[in-house]
Amino acid sequence: MENTQQHRSGGQILAAVLIGTIGSGLLFSAGLAVPFIGFASAFIAPVPLGFARIKGGSSAAGFSALLATLLLAVLFSPIIGAWFAVQCGLIGLIIPELALRDFGVFRSILWSTAAAAGLTIVLFITMTVAGNINPQLFIQKEISTSISQAAKLYEQQAGLAPQDMEVIKEGMESVGRLLLQLYPALITINLGLISTTTLLLFRRMAARSGTELQSSPFAEFRAPALLIWPLIAAGFGMLVPTTLISTPSFNLVVLLSAIYFMQGLAVLITFCERTTFASTLKMMLAIVLITQPYLAGVVVITGVFDYWGEFRTPRSKQDENL
Repeated sequence: MENTQQHRSGGQILAAVLIGTIGSGLLFSAGLAVPFIGFASAFIAPVPLGFARIKGGSSAAGFSALLATLLLAVLFSPIIGAWFAVQCGLIGLIIPELALRDFGVFRSILWSTAAAAGLTIVLFITMTVAGNINPQLFIQKEISTSISQAAKLYEQQAGLAPQDMEVIKEGMESVGRLLLQLYPALITINLGLISTTTLLLFRRMAARSGTELQSSPFAEFRAPALLIWPLIAAGFGMLVPTTLISTPSFNLVVLLSAIYFMQGLAVLITFCERTTFASTLKMMLAIVLITQPYLAGVVVITGVFDYWGEFRTPRSKQDENL
């Protein structure tokens, strides 16, 4: 709950607006100018808006988001400004408000991601109707451009034989087709990651400013039990020999798998925390998942079967004190 923002001077509010506007705008712009570094900076672009919320209040944060959107629209294009509003502006405004109202970690992430995904759909519809732009072709062009740039960079640095380079290009093109098919789920997951990053960093800022927020351990995360049925239905839908059903089903499986990955990860962290060397095991778990990403499927399966196995329930007093 807020406890330190009752009295704000005009200078404090103005400083909060400037920091929120310039900070978010620069971080988002870095993603456009420097692809590799910018990919990381885009995840923290909403954070300055959270700072503006703490120091200047809701109005300062909202004004910062509006100014940053307008500046990016003028400096780059209206589409870039609109995408900032969807990816950063909305999340940077919703996350602090929900966190300060003690919505809890997981509900805050869920609602901010859902709101951003909904606004993304509105943006795509607007692009199609008013802008005479086909979002599918727009995304296809962006993916093709990124793959071409990556292939050119790899060719310059690797020095491979022409036939080996052709194999790599074919693999990249296959990945591009897969990305084009899964971009709705991938965009939603990306928004969820941005919401999570924003919330974690906002909680740190709030703590430093003397504002206590409701907290719940990640190890207690559990997805709603009813989500298992859409996952099963989508799995069967992938087998239908028509893209009108199989493609949306594929996207839903990927999206729900990301949620169950988080639940499986919570199960594994629970096991780690029941030992006397929890920190070491958590570090080893992170290293294994980074170096062996295919094991993410095992984590997803663990999350799915947690409903029936109840893996986090201690089997005995000895297990509880392991």
